[in-house]
Amino acid sequence: MAESLSTHLHREVIVPTYTGVRWKEITVYSGASASLLQDIKVPESCGGYSYTDSGIAGSPVSNRYIYWRVYNDVLELVEQSLDVSLTANHIRYRFQDTPILDGVSIHELHNSVVVLVATVASVHRLVFPHPEEICRHESAFSITSDSAALSVFHNASLSDKMYPQDKHMLNPSGNTSYSVLTAATYVTGDGDALFALGTSTGGVVLVRMPPAGLQGIVMQSELTQSTVMQKLWKGLVPVMIRGGQQSAETATSIDIQPLRGDFIVFCVCRDHKLRLWSVKTRECVLVFNLLDCLPDGDLSMPPLSSTSGHTIKKIQTSSFSCLRVCVHLNFPDRNQFCLLEPHFTDGRFQIARLVSVYGPSEDLVDFCISSGKLFTLWTSSSGETILRATPLSSDHSEGERWIDVLLQRREVAEILIPPFQDPSDVYLERIFHPGRFSSQDLLKALNVYRRSLDMPVHPDTVVSMAGLREEVVAAVESEIRNCVMDYEVQEEEYYQLQLEQWTKFYSCCIQYQEVGAKVKGLFANNTTGLVGLIKKDCMSYVRPCDQLEEMYLLSSGCLSPLNLDLLNISVEDYALSQDVKQICDCVCLIREAMTEELCAQFEANLIMMESPKSLAEKAAEFLFCNSNGESSECLDPYVIPRLQEVRRLLPALHVLLKMLDLQPEGREDEMMDDSVADATRQLQCSHLFTSSTASAVLAQVFEQISSTRLAFSRDLLILQCAILKLHDPCGIGPEVTNKIKSHLLSETSNLIQSYLLLVWTSQTVVVSNQTSTLDFNTRQLAALEISDGPGAIYPKQGVRYSTLAELFIEGVGGTQARSLLAQCDMMEREPKMVWSQVLVPLVGIIAKIVWPNSENFLFAEFLVKSCQYLHLQEYVRLLAGWCPFNAASRCFLLGLSYLHFDQPHQAAQCFMQATSGLGVDTFLTEKLLQAPDDHLQRLEVLYFLKVIKQFEEFLMPDMVIDLAHAAIGQAAADDPNLATLWSKVFKYNLELGHNEAAYAAMVGNPDMSRRRDCLRQLLIVLGDRGDLDAVVRFPYIGLEDEVVSILENRARSVDLATHNYYNLLYAFHVYRHRFRTAGSVMYEHGKRLGCELPGLKGLQRQAQCYLAALSALRLAKHEYAWIVKPVPPPKHKPLGYESPEHSLKHGLDGENKPEQPCGQKMEILELADIEREYMLVDARLRLARHDHDPAAMSGPTADADEMVGLLVNAGLFDRAVVLAQCFNLPLNTVFENLALRCVNLAKNSSYFMIGDNDYTAQAWDWLQKQQITDNVVSRDSSASDQAWAMLQKYLECYEDKTAKYHRCTGEKLLSHGFALPAWFVNRYKSLNAEELLRLYIDYDLLEEAHQLSVELIDAVSVSLQGQDSKLFSLKGCVHHIPQEAWIPYVSIDQLLAAIKDHQDDPTYNRMFQELTDKMADYHRLLERISNNICATHPVSQ
Repeated sequence: MAESLSTHLHREVIVPTYTGVRWKEITVYSGASASLLQDIKVPESCGGYSYTDSGIAGSPVSNRYIYWRVYNDVLELVEQSLDVSLTANHIRYRFQDTPILDGVSIHELHNSVVVLVATVASVHRLVFPHPEEICRHESAFSITSDSAALSVFHNASLSDKMYPQDKHMLNPSGNTSYSVLTAATYVTGDGDALFALGTSTGGVVLVRMPPAGLQGIVMQSELTQSTVMQKLWKGLVPVMIRGGQQSAETATSIDIQPLRGDFIVFCVCRDHKLRLWSVKTRECVLVFNLLDCLPDGDLSMPPLSSTSGHTIKKIQTSSFSCLRVCVHLNFPDRNQFCLLEPHFTDGRFQIARLVSVYGPSEDLVDFCISSGKLFTLWTSSSGETILRATPLSSDHSEGERWIDVLLQRREVAEILIPPFQDPSDVYLERIFHPGRFSSQDLLKALNVYRRSLDMPVHPDTVVSMAGLREEVVAAVESEIRNCVMDYEVQEEEYYQLQLEQWTKFYSCCIQYQEVGAKVKGLFANNTTGLVGLIKKDCMSYVRPCDQLEEMYLLSSGCLSPLNLDLLNISVEDYALSQDVKQICDCVCLIREAMTEELCAQFEANLIMMESPKSLAEKAAEFLFCNSNGESSECLDPYVIPRLQEVRRLLPALHVLLKMLDLQPEGREDEMMDDSVADATRQLQCSHLFTSSTASAVLAQVFEQISSTRLAFSRDLLILQCAILKLHDPCGIGPEVTNKIKSHLLSETSNLIQSYLLLVWTSQTVVVSNQTSTLDFNTRQLAALEISDGPGAIYPKQGVRYSTLAELFIEGVGGTQARSLLAQCDMMEREPKMVWSQVLVPLVGIIAKIVWPNSENFLFAEFLVKSCQYLHLQEYVRLLAGWCPFNAASRCFLLGLSYLHFDQPHQAAQCFMQATSGLGVDTFLTEKLLQAPDDHLQRLEVLYFLKVIKQFEEFLMPDMVIDLAHAAIGQAAADDPNLATLWSKVFKYNLELGHNEAAYAAMVGNPDMSRRRDCLRQLLIVLGDRGDLDAVVRFPYIGLEDEVVSILENRARSVDLATHNYYNLLYAFHVYRHRFRTAGSVMYEHGKRLGCELPGLKGLQRQAQCYLAALSALRLAKHEYAWIVKPVPPPKHKPLGYESPEHSLKHGLDGENKPEQPCGQKMEILELADIEREYMLVDARLRLARHDHDPAAMSGPTADADEMVGLLVNAGLFDRAVVLAQCFNLPLNTVFENLALRCVNLAKNSSYFMIGDNDYTAQAWDWLQKQQITDNVVSRDSSASDQAWAMLQKYLECYEDKTAKYHRCTGEKLLSHGFALPAWFVNRYKSLNAEELLRLYIDYDLLEEAHQLSVELIDAVSVSLQGQDSKLFSLKGCVHHIPQEAWIPYVSIDQLLAAIKDHQDDPTYNRMFQELTDKMADYHRLLERISNNICATHPVSQ
């Protein structure tokens, strides 16, 4: 595309203006009197300057320039660069009430940029830092191309480096009788600033400033004639105070240029003379009559009546020693351009005329020369701006060889509205299309439109384009409502109102756009070939067209000879080139006949995927006569003669189609390795056209060329359809028509659809996305592993709109295109002419990258990386059905877009369809899979794994399962990724709760390690989820040991408060009838709960665990009803660790003895052991329920003895008794505590009380917890009675023959001074009267002891006589046996001794005598019985 550039046709490129420009404004006070200057009118002017090294690639000033605009007293300076974006590059100087003259110039010094400004009353020098100086200090150029660099104006201010000699007043006194009409400025090599000012009196004032920053005097002088009288007159009477009449020598245009060591002032005067003044001698060195350049040699023309006449400009050439000027001679009846060259011959200056060119009869605005072409800017009689160009190769007559530059078409207020669209949608899309209108124009139009509604809006109210769009919609809708406020309207009337109001607002926008787009002048850079149009609010560019554009857009009369090399036609085959030219003439005729409506309809139908062939046939029917000779636009008389002159139609058509095809057959792919290009060229091209301005320019050129080629292809297809229709009159045979039908029509149709895609790319606005969406897209691409670099630049929110083409060029598209550009030798042929020779070829390379009919897939990747999924769907739709390249890859990316918009089923379908391109499409095989293996089955598995990752990113497990099953069905049995696929199926079935499917996937996994991992995950997830039934029921064939190991490890590692894997283990073993193992698990669980989970809940769970363990062991066989007590695993010491308390043993030889392993003792627990532990836990649980103190529920469990005491203290006597009996402990604690409670209750109870007091009320709490039968006490018994009854019952139930509990109870009662109850004494007498006697004696109860002794003696005596004593449980003895009955002599002796000590008391004396008598009687009875026994049973000798 655009391999060779046209030498005639040029086209304007407008840089879109998205947002407003922020100007830095500085006011300069010149000191002149405003009253004297207010009537001076100076025409507006503009110009530009390109840096000296602007054509050197890699330089800080590469493709960098400054342009300015002057109106009234304002000077606007703008610095632009096509290679790097600049900041703070707009500055506006206002010279207070002092109009600025045309003659502003910019010059470069060693480390500064100097701007010279001449006003009507003063001259000024503005100094700024040079870009290279800024680069050295700020390192701005070394950063990436998408970063902004500082402009030379970034730090400008009024006081910045302003010295007194940088400003000079022309006439400080203010007395003037002349006016300064024109000026020219220049900076010498020494840094002196020269100002040449042409006055109305014909004089030239010369001002010379010393170098900037150096001390010196500003010198002002006058250039004088060489005669003595003239010198005397002008020396005595300065020009400032001489007469004010205009002289014939008044200069209409001035320029200063160096020549042969001097500086020459070139003055074009009213008398048609070119005068050359020497700055050194201040004399006129040459007077050249410009009328000599006229062909007719008419020397009698009068002087010009006004100063708006002849103009002179310097022509920049490649040779610094060669100076050329171009003079425009403006006569009332004609105008002419003369290219002159001054030279020095024989000691005098002479002028040589090189070329003369007549101009059209229009008003010249400006002109410039670039690349050997003269560019002229004209204004027609209707006020329309016209730009023309002509080569300066030789003289030519008036009006000959002028070719109009294709300027941007003016917008029209009325646009075509498709029948299926709303006017508001069409106009909004048109108004807010990127670059069509600036925000300032829209704000001004909105203000004007709302002013009619008396609702003005300030320009600063709306900031963003989105907000501005809302304001526009609100304003138009408000106006529509005002129009229909009083009545209801029909749909058709409302449609017309919409159309009227939107057309009205759109016309306001167009008006302001036209005002800002008014062209003020031209700017040319001869180094790079750049030509620019300086406008009121912006700057546009002029580019050369390529050969195809010239062939299509130029009429046949202006068409230059075709480039045979480009057409691949041999020089000898000149006739074929003429055939091609004839066909191009026919295509141009069709272009002229195609109306705007027809073109729009054709493109709209193409977008709707209608066949280009059928559309072309309809257009041919419309443009050419049918069989009846009827047609709306009959082109037959014009086309048939041209077709009849074509001798070789098919080769000519093939030539054009080959020119249109960006990837013709047989051409190698352009995407070669970067290493092919030289490193130097790569470096030179890496920063070429990388600024935001250049990206916009490239995008506009891309759109222009794509649209032109689409139109050319369309009209060529219509011509082919017309040829099939007109083959008989044209004399075309059936062989040619058949060839056209079979091949050329389809080939042209493909070209049309391809170029339609390019046009769509250049016109489609990017979609802005949220930051979160962009971040997610980045993660998605990272999962695909195709984001191998900074592939895309995301559209900036709130900054501006842009098209897909511009965004692509700013990112990977521009980078790739520059890399490919470096691989060709174009930069070596003319390395500095980057604009005229490189711009269009670079756009051609970009078009080849986007071209759909190629293997290149970079643009589609860019859409994905830039998160443009909506446009990606349209991109795939436009290519569907006709483009065979990368079809599967496009289907894959379409699946990604469906995923982005949450359409998983459509995405899965696209992904499945994309498998057909595996091993075929380069993107899928090399970029996505990055697999060297060419085995299709393995590629499919790798592809499915990539796709599955995408669905995993979007959290769609059901789709992952389906795709994994599909991949498993395609995978070979030995595929290494098969285990991964089964793991995916297992994982997401488990997430969805499909337990059976997850278990089946786990079992089907061929990798044993993966199977174990899945098993662990299955058990953990189901355990955490509480789905224990599924865990227990699965068969786990061959994996039961693994299951047990996993569950045990999990149970021992997790927190018991949140997870309970022991219950799962218990159920697992019970389900499989492993009761002993189940009991062991629950016992271990209970032990851990006692250590790790304090509190009431922990105790409850511990008790439940022990009960479960007991239940399981009872279900086991009797011989297996035991478990091994679990012990903690030994702590493994690190290698080389030695405890400080442990010392190694040494042998006799001094060597360390190996440490003997000390095995842990194994402890067997039976049912009884577990029951005892359960009893302790149950007792502690009861205590915890009784007392809610957290301290009572924490810490280790107390032993049985201590626990009994705790139960007794809590009043839980029944449980204390049970626990004591379980551990074979005495019940002394129980009886002692109960006896003490009875004593306290007896002391606090009284029959005279109406109700129980606080102590007795508390007694009822613990009494109610005991199991006391109703027949023990009566209904109306008190708490004390209940307690004594309970004590009596306990003694009856738990006392043995030793009466040990009676003794401890009696001791407790007596120790508190409480008399023993009668029932207690009677019961004690029957059990152990002797011990009761000792108890009485121990507590000094002598009377009770005396009475008990007497009763005991009597009972024994009676029993010896054969009678029973129920009170003391003695049976009567008829046949006495020795020692069958006895009395406690020791206790009685102690009692007697104690009573004897108190014989002074009559009572005790009586007791002593009575007891003594009783003993005597007992002794006598014993003696008598003994004698009888002896008599009956004599002792043998």
